[in-house]
Amino acid sequence: MTNNIVKILMFGICISLQSCAQSKKEKETVIENKKMDQVEYQKEGMLFRLKYEHADCSYEILINDMPIASHFGLGERSGLTVNLNQYILQPGKQEVTIRLYPSKKDETVFAPSLSPNSFVKIEISKNKEPMSMLDQMNAKDKGQQYQWQVLSYQTSKSDGKPQNFAEYKTYFIIDNKDINWKIAGWNNSQNLQNSANTRKEVDAFYSDFKKTLEEGNQQKYLSMLRQSIYEEAASTPWNKDAEKDITKSMVDYALEKRNFIYPCTDAELKFYGGGKVVTLVCKDPQTYGYSPLISKTAKKMMPKSHTFYLHKPEGSDKLEILR
Repeated sequence: MTNNIVKILMFGICISLQSCAQSKKEKETVIENKKMDQVEYQKEGMLFRLKYEHADCSYEILINDMPIASHFGLGERSGLTVNLNQYILQPGKQEVTIRLYPSKKDETVFAPSLSPNSFVKIEISKNKEPMSMLDQMNAKDKGQQYQWQVLSYQTSKSDGKPQNFAEYKTYFIIDNKDINWKIAGWNNSQNLQNSANTRKEVDAFYSDFKKTLEEGNQQKYLSMLRQSIYEEAASTPWNKDAEKDITKSMVDYALEKRNFIYPCTDAELKFYGGGKVVTLVCKDPQTYGYSPLISKTAKKMMPKSHTFYLHKPEGSDKLEILR
């Protein structure tokens, strides 16, 4: 009789624990969904874009001390654009930093120094969104402006003296009326630069990320990118389907298991966002400047460099992908 009572009590506890766990999971889901619902969608807003090109150099372009674009490979790239909204956390002065390094001459060798012809040119513009081609044509017909140049800047040519690094700084201003989104970004993140455990924690995160894609674990992959997806969607508040579209793209990406190539034997920490954001970059000659995680699938031969930036939210003891 006593044994039966014990079994019944244990069964009841088990059911209670399962119920509590399920309740907690459902509560977390509701909270997460509510978080997305709290985005104040506007009918229209401003989209800030950066267009860039370069010649005879490797480079990094940063907005508010966060990497926007970089190139350490062969060849040259021009006419590329990147959306900036998710890197703009508040109105006012937005700092731009451009760092130049020698260009790559073959797969494992960089030039000894920058050349007199080395430069990076950027153009930052803002335009009303959403704007279809028809909307743009109608606006032009009515003489209405829908796009504005915010900044045009080109790094100066060197004076001919050998140098293997050059840094340039400029800025642009964003009016209060032009920013109708609110994201935390790295504002309240913890400073990681002086922590003795940062390298160990970053290495563990990269290892877990690699395993997640090797196994094609979609749900875990989405969980790792949750904050990044949320803030990208929240910074395009006129697009109610942004979060859904980004999530679908991520799910489709993780569907096929990936094989990792070009093993990086020497990677270093690089800090951004005033020391609140960290990433790993290779120092090996072949993959210098890029993520130590480079993969491809059986169907797609083009390698993919998995670059992401980690932070530790205020009050948390775990690293998360921010961008």
